Amino acid sequence: MFAVHARYRGRERRRADLVRRSAEALSTLDGVGRFELLGVEDICAVIDSAEAVTDTTMALLSAGDWAIGIGVSPGEAVDPEEIRQLATAAIGRRCRTGVVRVRSRTGDDMGDIAAVFVLLSHVLAKRTTEGREATQLMRGGMNQNEAAAELGISKQAMSQRLAAAGWAAETAGWKLAVTLLRAADTGTPQDPGRHPGIR
Repeated sequence: MFAVHARYRGRERRRADLVRRSAEALSTLDGVGRFELLGVEDICAVIDSAEAVTDTTMALLSAGDWAIGIGVSPGEAVDPEEIRQLATAAIGRRCRTGVVRVRSRTGDDMGDIAAVFVLLSHVLAKRTTEGREATQLMRGGMNQNEAAAELGISKQAMSQRLAAAGWAAETAGWKLAVTLLRAADTGTPQDPGRHPGIR
């Protein structure tokens, strides 16, 4: 079981409203529980699957201005409050925007998971508006032909947008993050899952 704790680090003047709206939006992602507001800048949710944790973390990284803590508590009977505390401890007091920290109840080193999210953050930060549109459609389950038709561009132009947006790197990073999170949750390595939108 996992928890994700996110702290807003941006300069939005109406930050409480932005944080509340972000919590509501993140709560609609597949496999994500309800994000709770923890004061003006912090939100937290308990999440069951590695895929949902990865999707949530990538959404926060894409939005920018968030520091993220992930708590991992392997085992069947896990106290949700304990895992929330792990995520909160992972984020720490002096967190920076775009930083992902991971803490496990077992005390294992989770630096490899955090490193994958650093790389994904770099890919996501380099995207243009067109690249975000293209990858969002692919993530939503469309194939390249469908996404190209939706955007009113040729398949070749769609392919170029995806290449420039780092879609292949995102896909590989997503799979690796899921694999590492699953291994941390179960204590055994597993095959990577499928990124939404990959056929």
